[in-house]
Amino acid sequence: MAPFRDAIRHLAEKMQTCDEWLELSRDLGEPIFPGAAPEGLRMRWAEKSDLFAINALQGFVKETDFMEAALQKGDRCLLLDDPDGLRAFAWVTFRDFRLALWYTLTLDSGTCYLVYIYVHPALGGRGIGSFLLGSLMAAVRDQGGREMISGMYSDWEASLRMHLRMGFRIRRRLRQCRVLQIFPTPPKDMEI
Repeated sequence: MAPFRDAIRHLAEKMQTCDEWLELSRDLGEPIFPGAAPEGLRMRWAEKSDLFAINALQGFVKETDFMEAALQKGDRCLLLDDPDGLRAFAWVTFRDFRLALWYTLTLDSGTCYLVYIYVHPALGGRGIGSFLLGSLMAAVRDQGGREMISGMYSDWEASLRMHLRMGFRIRRRLRQCRVLQIFPTPPKDMEI
């Protein structure tokens, strides 16, 4: 019976794909160095009129009501723009954040979660992401924040390098698998 069970297990493993999800954290009490402000870009907090552009940059074409509701509940979005439009943004929440059907990140008071950071591809490699993230961390710290959490897949190499350079540390690794690339299995903690 064991060879049959082992053969089935081996077949199931071949039919699944797995990704590693990294959860990172940054102590906002440590020094924050955002770098030089990008020339020609203006930094400001997002308003309701910015939500459609933010949504479009994420690749979504749908209503922005959920984003407006999130801002009303305390989320913040720092953005960089110029006369031609929105160039970069970083969205942060201070509320518990559902990352998957079976996992909600619970945030303590003073902790926030970086939901999304985006820099227009034409501006990549110029330090704009680091400046935006550093500016957001400083603003959250100045408003009483103590810790920022972020998450990403381990193969998002540019984002991971930027986060590590900005003082984030890996606090948790999760392995998420899908059978037949469709059906997700519950994530498993991995050793750090």
